[in-house]
Amino acid sequence: MNLNIAWVYPDILNLHGDRGNMMAIEKIASAMGVNANIKKVNYGDSIDFENTDLVFMGAGQIRDMEHVLEKISGSADVFKEYVENGGYVLAIGTTGCVLGKKLTLENGYEIKGLEILDITAKELNRTKMPYVTKEVYGDDLWWKYDDMEIIGCQIHRVDYTLGDVKPLGQVVYGYGNDLGGSEGVRYKNVIHTNTVGPLLSSNPWFGERLIKEIMAEKGENVDGDINKLEFFSYAKESMELKKNFIKDKFKLPGIIHNI
Repeated sequence: MNLNIAWVYPDILNLHGDRGNMMAIEKIASAMGVNANIKKVNYGDSIDFENTDLVFMGAGQIRDMEHVLEKISGSADVFKEYVENGGYVLAIGTTGCVLGKKLTLENGYEIKGLEILDITAKELNRTKMPYVTKEVYGDDLWWKYDDMEIIGCQIHRVDYTLGDVKPLGQVVYGYGNDLGGSEGVRYKNVIHTNTVGPLLSSNPWFGERLIKEIMAEKGENVDGDINKLEFFSYAKESMELKKNFIKDKFKLPGIIHNI
């Protein structure tokens, strides 16, 4: 069984070590009896949507979003068709700006997105003065997705406002989309999350769910066991340690606490 992944613009969308996510999904897939074929689609190259099961887009600098859109906009119609036909996308952090309707920069300049997701993004004012703006320069993000819990990191420079689309999950602790309690977005099989860094290595159960969904869409039943993963037990233990750490943290103003 093969899982064909298009890793989009790893040479520019690489702000938070998304190479680790690709390494993790390869190991998770292997433990499930699935061969992950990961193809790097470098900046400016075309995405082979016809032979892709999952499009992966890591996080990048806000200043690079317009450049990404310039290169990828030529494939906008094909990308939308891929999504409407049930294609899977996993987008991290700032790439929500690419998939959404528009990004409004701090100076008021607007950049049109691909309009795949009914969301808008607004850059927050940059300041390092605490509590002056809502920016997050690094904090835990704990959220619930169906019957599972996800804990990761968030570095937040844009607020996402959701239109006629459902959030991916609900925040337990942290910032999420806009401090409104929602985290990420899911439209059809497009998943966007603000969880940057080691999303899949820290939460292999999320990767397992994603792979099972994709393979089921391909008509293939996966019965592998991610307990075989060398880092699965570490991830479970780490999850509990992180929960305790978060619960003991000083509750800063402006952060959601639904613990």
